[in-house]
This record gives sequence, structure tokens and C-alpha cells, in this order.
Amino acid sequence: MNMQHIEYILTLAREKNFSKAAEQLFMTQSALSQYVRKKEQQLRITIFNRGNGPITLTPEGELYVKALQKVKQDYVNFQRQLTDLTELRTGKLVIGTSSFRATHLLPKVIKEFISTYPGVELEIMTDNVNRLKASLESGKIDFCIENDYFEKNLFHCETLFTEAHYLAVPEEHPLNDALGSNALTAEDIGNETPAFFQAAPASLDQCEHIHMIGVKPGNSFYKCHSDILREASFTPKYISTVDNIETAFRWADEGISVAIIPDSLIFHGGFKSHLNYYKLDYIHATQNIVFAIRIGRDVSAATKKFLEMLRKLIGYGTWNIPN
Repeated sequence: MNMQHIEYILTLAREKNFSKAAEQLFMTQSALSQYVRKKEQQLRITIFNRGNGPITLTPEGELYVKALQKVKQDYVNFQRQLTDLTELRTGKLVIGTSSFRATHLLPKVIKEFISTYPGVELEIMTDNVNRLKASLESGKIDFCIENDYFEKNLFHCETLFTEAHYLAVPEEHPLNDALGSNALTAEDIGNETPAFFQAAPASLDQCEHIHMIGVKPGNSFYKCHSDILREASFTPKYISTVDNIETAFRWADEGISVAIIPDSLIFHGGFKSHLNYYKLDYIHATQNIVFAIRIGRDVSAATKKFLEMLRKLIGYGTWNIPN
């Protein structure tokens, strides 16, 4: 059995549906079904229970799938160790993250990495955190950089930096009068000036009669914003919801309304003009952005080098990457 055949069984066990599994494997449903029946005959066991609903593993099938998962992981680890022996002259590194972080956080480290290790193929996969977790668990990507929404029994996580969220208010908006003298500039936040420490946080209750700018459920910041609003026991009225956080910023900057904006966009967005920013004193207004890798997977030399470069650029913390 080769690695491709192992992937047939593992994909079917994960998808619990012949049609979906065949689509992911780029093969016909009948070809996949024939392969599984042939393998069951060879092993003299039934791997899958087939019924009207989703297919399930038999007890023998569960043992078989666990064995295949170990074979696959051992092979992946062997490949990584072999690549490490070549001193990063060859290999491939696949990183999962949101389109926002791929745009604003990673460009400098990507440039440095490909300049230092031109023989290593670098691929950035962007998606929402749930699909990234599935890809990380299945081995399609090496590690993720995203909000800390990873299950600790499945993934090892290390904090890269802490991201704070602010209420962003246009300069001419009447809400500034209600919020008093607690407005912060981008410079105040970036340089942590005395004004930064003296400013009192705003309450979202003060936005009760304001139509805000929100982000749509598919956006990587949607869960964070939802957690903040739930913690504040506040149900906002939206003038509109947008696809990405950059659009929310642009609309607020044009004076359309207020929005909740992360400091990473304030720092790395490259905007020439800024809004008035107000602190939000909610637990969920501060989020850890982490490096996440599946437990049991070897950390390749390429991963370690990329993260070392990223850590230097961010200038944050120390690493406890598992050996």
C-alpha cells in the first residue's frame, strides 16, 4: 500500500461520505468504492459500516485507520527529518493563516525567508480558522498563525503577540463628545504615550443609538467581535456588514460610522489618515495570536527558521517550540 492508497481510506473516514471523499481525492465515487471493497477483501474485515446515513467505522476499521494515521505521520516525520539533513536546500513549507494576516503581518518575513532559503518552496494557504484547523489536522499545512481558537488536546500553540481591539470613531462623529477626552491617536497606541495609559476605556453601551459597521460571519474577525459584543451584553445596530476589516476601516475613515478595529491593522495597514481610537475594557477585546501545530507532528527546520524570523520582526517573547 502506497501513501496515496492510505489517503483514500483516511479521507473517507474523515468525510464519512463516498461522494465527498471522492471529490477531494479527484477520483470517481465508483473507483473509490471498488478500492475500499478490494482492501476489505484483502484484510478479511469490514472497514466501514454502510447505510442510508453517513458511513461509520467498524471496530476493526477504527484500529485500521489508527494504524494508517500512524504510518502517514511517521512517513511525514521521516520526510521532514530528511529535508532537515539537506540544510534547507530543498523542501516545502505550507503555512495557514487568514487573508488579513497574510496581507499585513507576513510580507516582510516571507521576503526574508525566500531570500535566505531560495530552495524551499513556500506556500501560504488563506482561509477561515475552522477550515485551517481541519487542514492542519489532516496534514495539508505545516502550521497556522491565527487567533487562539485551537483545541489544546489536538494542537500545540505558542503566543506570537497580543492583539487589542479599539472602537474607531470618525473625527466629526458626535460620539466623540460623549466619550470625552479619551481619544487616542495611532501614535499614542503605537508608542504607548502617557495619553495611552491615562485614557479611560469606552463602553459599547454608548453606541446604543448608533448604527455601526460590522464584519460578515465569514471574516476572521467575526468571532472576536461577537465575543466582545456578547461579553458587553450589547446588540448593535448595523448600517452594514462588510467582507473584510480593511473595508470597515475605510468606511469609518470616510465618516460613515464607527467600527471595532484591531491594533494590528492600525500598525501594519499603511494608512495615511487615522480615526479617533478608544480603548475597550473587555476580556475578549484582547486576543492572543498564536503559532499552532498539530500535536505529534515534527517541527521542521524550515518551520523553526520561519518562526525565528517572524519573532525577530515582531520583537515579542521567547519560544517553546517542541523538539
